This record gives sequence, C-alpha cells and structure tokens, in this order.
Amino acid sequence: MKKFILGPALAALATFILGFIYWGLPPHLAYKGLGSVPDVSATALAVGRLFPTSGAYLLPSPLDGETKMNELAARGPSVEVHITKEPFTGADMGKVMALGFLHMFVLSVLLSCILCGLEKSFECWTCRVKFCAAIGLLVATCDLGAVIWWHHSLAWTLAQSCYDFAVYVVIGLVLAKFVTPKVPATAPAA
Repeated sequence: MKKFILGPALAALATFILGFIYWGLPPHLAYKGLGSVPDVSATALAVGRLFPTSGAYLLPSPLDGETKMNELAARGPSVEVHITKEPFTGADMGKVMALGFLHMFVLSVLLSCILCGLEKSFECWTCRVKFCAAIGLLVATCDLGAVIWWHHSLAWTLAQSCYDFAVYVVIGLVLAKFVTPKVPATAPAA
C-alpha cells in the first residue's frame, strides 16, 4: 500500500508544489523564453480563422510532399501550432488540476514499480531491456502532460509518446548486450 498508493500520492502532491513554484510564482522564469505579439486578441482571432479545427499543425507540412515542404522550409517561416478552438476559462481549471494530479500519480506509481524491480533489472539480457522499456514508458507517460497542461492534441502527443517509448526500447535492446552485470568473485576453496 505504501509503495503503490501513499508514496505515489505524496510524490504527486510534491510535483504540484514544484509546479506552483515553477509556473506560478513571480518572476515567471518558465515563461521568459516565450515571444509575444503586439495585439494578442487580434492575433488569436486571425490564427483561429486560419486553422479549421483543434489540433496540431506543422508548416510547412510533411503531408504536402517533400518537394513542397522543402520549398516552403527554405523560404520560411517554419511553424508548429497547437490550437484549441474550444473556450477555456478559469472555471475549467478544477478538471485540469484533477487530471494533472492523476497524471502525476500514474507517473509516480510507474516509477515505484521500476524502483521495486531494480534489484533484478540487470540479471539477464531481457531484464535489462525491460528496465530500459520501463524508463521509456515513464517518459512516454510524462509526455502526455502536454495534453493536460498545454492543450496539445491527443493524437500528436500520443505519436510523440509512442516514439519516445520506442526509442528507449531500441536503446535497451542494444545496450543490454553491452551492459552486463559483474560476476561476483568467489572465494577460493580451502
């Protein structure tokens, strides 16, 4: 119970405290890397008219073919847009916070499972691969926070999450052959 309920719940709460400090307290260091436009309202309305539905868009788009994409990329600009057409107000924050807590709880449970299995994680090749896959699952699950906190489309975020998971599995398949446990030295017979 402590390993899979209490510990993860306290860890999720700790991430909320960190999130409040990192994202909410002045001087808002997390937002220093963002650019701005002179008329936010007019820009938001114009962008809303340009993109037909909520979702993720890449400009130039690989869906337009390599030639067109290369031509537009050379000209610039390149843009990645995550747009949510549905209104979002402060009244929606309760749901976001609940989903965010659940997300952090699931991450904490996964990490707890990884830590519990750590002692056996290097016994054999498949154990080492499973360990790397478990870390990949943790990272991929963390990626899903972009849907909750940044309103990225679920489809795009799942594609990123699946890729991140696959990266860790492939790395694990290779490294597991090279990273092997040391065989303990045995005492000489008397």
